[in-house]
Amino acid sequence: MKLALTIRVSVTTLACLIGYATKTQAQIDPDRLAQIGSRLAQIKANLEGLPEAQQQTLSSAAENMLRLARSWDQVSAGLGAITGADVQSAASLAAGPTGRLPFGPNFAAVSNPSSDFAYSITAGFTQSETSTAWCGNQVVVGFNDSNSLFKSLLFGSGGASFTSAGISSDRGLSFRDIGFINAGTDPNNFLQGDPVVTCVPGSTTFYFTQIFGTGPASAPISAVAISQSADGGATWANPIAAAQKDGFTHFLDKPWSAIDPADPTRIFVTYTDFDSSGAVCGSSGGAAIQRTAIELVRSTDGGRTWSSPQVLVQACSKAPNYPSVQGSQVGLDPQGHVYIAWEDFSDPAGSTRDLKIRRSSDHGVTFGAAVLISPVAYTGDGSVLQGGIRNNEFPLMAFGPAVNGISPIYIVWNDGRNFRITDFAGAAGKYGFADVLLSKSFDGGGNWTAPIRVNSDPKSHSAAGRILGTDHFQPGIAADPTGAIGVCWYDRQADPLNYMIGRVCAASFDQGTSWTEIAFPQTWQPIHAADGFINPYYLGDYDSVASDASGANTGFLGAFGPVISGPEVLVPNQDVVAFLFPSASRR
Repeated sequence: MKLALTIRVSVTTLACLIGYATKTQAQIDPDRLAQIGSRLAQIKANLEGLPEAQQQTLSSAAENMLRLARSWDQVSAGLGAITGADVQSAASLAAGPTGRLPFGPNFAAVSNPSSDFAYSITAGFTQSETSTAWCGNQVVVGFNDSNSLFKSLLFGSGGASFTSAGISSDRGLSFRDIGFINAGTDPNNFLQGDPVVTCVPGSTTFYFTQIFGTGPASAPISAVAISQSADGGATWANPIAAAQKDGFTHFLDKPWSAIDPADPTRIFVTYTDFDSSGAVCGSSGGAAIQRTAIELVRSTDGGRTWSSPQVLVQACSKAPNYPSVQGSQVGLDPQGHVYIAWEDFSDPAGSTRDLKIRRSSDHGVTFGAAVLISPVAYTGDGSVLQGGIRNNEFPLMAFGPAVNGISPIYIVWNDGRNFRITDFAGAAGKYGFADVLLSKSFDGGGNWTAPIRVNSDPKSHSAAGRILGTDHFQPGIAADPTGAIGVCWYDRQADPLNYMIGRVCAASFDQGTSWTEIAFPQTWQPIHAADGFINPYYLGDYDSVASDASGANTGFLGAFGPVISGPEVLVPNQDVVAFLFPSASRR
């Protein structure tokens, strides 16, 4: 792929580095490195103790922490040898304006690739798993960023960060990379990724939710952090723990957040609790039985204080079915009803899967019974797609404008039911080619339509003397103020051999009955090896799609992570790009 970025690297003094502190360090405090090492060792021990089936459902951020823990001795040794002169040299490659893409005004670079190799030529850093929030003219795209760990250690005020953001003041037409998300002054703080960004309509207030570790090594805390920006994402306050538990026996994973459109002081956060305490599920053979739970915390004062965790669904991983739950998303319709959707796993191999949802009509105080949205057929071999890409079938949700007081609900996921072939290395000997499916509810989540296939290409074709399918995976969804629906996903239909990856977005103007597809004009190889500090199967778990929460603009903005190559990039690696479709317009 030749994705030529017209980026001009500006050599500046350290004081001009956007988003970073202007104070350099002669070297990184060895105590900080030791604290991070202790945190990672604790995470490693916790996650490696999970059953294999549960390890496969961990978020990409959790997988990245696990890989970083395994290589921390090497990383910390290199960081410990850094001098002030090294810092000055690396900092001359500044964050800031991200450049333009040569595909027209609706494409923009979000992350700045110019510094991806500034801190290590052997480990080109990647940016991925994007979350987009759009309010009026202002847009914030948050993303995992392995480069941010080094930047936060060199230029931060205490804590470490694995996330960054790009901000736009022109409705997503151009972006500025702000650098790492502030982890606060406490050196025990570690922002670990899985970002979800939201915003308050009519203001410049944005929230950034992610996995969080804090507390000393003697009493570690696994948490979900929420950070607030009052200036449209340019700066972020110190993170607050919306939920927190004992880090020795809990790992809080896959957080999601949502703001009540009827009352923006109400904020809701869900997550998965990987619980090895044995407090709920007991023990077997002297070892705690692993528990997974989807839990909810809520704030009624704009995120300053939070409720105790509320269990929505939980499962004890024991015979005969070893059930588990993961991948929750919380969303609110325009009337303020709270919905939480997730994926159930209910057999030893993890191949029996369902999407379910619960609804609250009293601002999350109580919830109705779980409702089945749809059974799920696993994609790929059950955890990995062709080319070594880890995948999941977690649900994503959007709400249309109300009709007779009830808003339609749309759930999208990728599913392998439509075309499967024999694969002796796959789960149950099958490979399921992923399609993007959509199910709808018009009665507040009580009943759901049969899934609709969103991607329109043929389900199978002949290539290389075989009948093959095509993978379409990790879809995101939004609905705009007119009722139009936008869905974007990673797509392989341009490659008959199902290896190269592209990006396709589709818009529907009739509640999902028909779709108009728009393809990103480049494809790329699933290259992960350029980054030595992330899971080699990593692409991300999702890339969300946004519409304007303020209702002022129509259309959709979808950020995603292509592998960029070109004259300004030393080695092809994953960066963040935004695509505005159809062209946004004022209402």
